Amino acid sequence: MKRKGIDAHLIEVVGDGALFDIGLQTFSAALERRHRIIYLCYDNQGYMNTGVQSSGSTPYGARTKTAPEGKQINVVKNIAQIVAAHGDIYIASASPAFPDDLLKKMEKAKSLDKPSFIHVTSPCPPGWEYSPEKGIEMARLGFETGSVVLYEYENGEVKVNRVPKERKPVEEYLMKQGRFSHLTKEQIAQIQKDVDTQFDRLTSGRL
Repeated sequence: MKRKGIDAHLIEVVGDGALFDIGLQTFSAALERRHRIIYLCYDNQGYMNTGVQSSGSTPYGARTKTAPEGKQINVVKNIAQIVAAHGDIYIASASPAFPDDLLKKMEKAKSLDKPSFIHVTSPCPPGWEYSPEKGIEMARLGFETGSVVLYEYENGEVKVNRVPKERKPVEEYLMKQGRFSHLTKEQIAQIQKDVDTQFDRLTSGRL
């Protein structure tokens, strides 16, 4: 594009498997080289288009084809921290439940002369095991429980765009997804603790 003198917005739309794992090397290289690309990651927390296998974004306890009893390792890559380690990058999170927020962040990314990364948590009916018409409800529950926090990160600062008036228990979110139907009370309590920690970290201004 540069050689041809084309001045346009370059947007890469990628899944979590392709970006968190398989494509992390080239993604990192593009960020380091300061390519003016907007990376839009639709994170459905697994390798969904190849049969619902676990990815670096799959949450603890979630059932996948490669973790039929639920993911046992309580580790999810903090992709925002990885991206931020590359320097001056515009980072934002978004949800299908708030399309206006997503559009606003895309417009901001287009206005900047630097790489951008927009992380969209995207419910997936076959992978998460819920009826397709419940997609927006599922996305909204992610926000209302604090499992998904809407924020922007720029110049070393986190700005949370909106918070639920009253956070719902994470169990309400989990139990609407078949992939979590096997969880014990102890596992749900651990997930609630993890969600609380992430929510408190972001709302206090830390990635």
